[in-house]
Amino acid sequence: MTLAEMLNKLERGQIGHSEAMRWLGVDSYAALVEIVHANGRQMPGHRARTVTEETRAVLRSVSKPIVAQASRIPA
Repeated sequence: MTLAEMLNKLERGQIGHSEAMRWLGVDSYAALVEIVHANGRQMPGHRARTVTEETRAVLRSVSKPIVAQASRIPA
């Protein structure tokens, strides 16, 4: 299951908070809420939360693909 699929199931009530937390590997409800809101989703019954630009920058930095550099071996 992808993160998007898990978040869809959580929003629709198809899985519970504890199952989502186990899937994400987090042990606090606050961490679950942060992940859900940082991904532009909303916890069932919660108000939308503003994600700061600083948080968005951190998320962008950890989600950028790793670019492999070719090793330079003298010919």
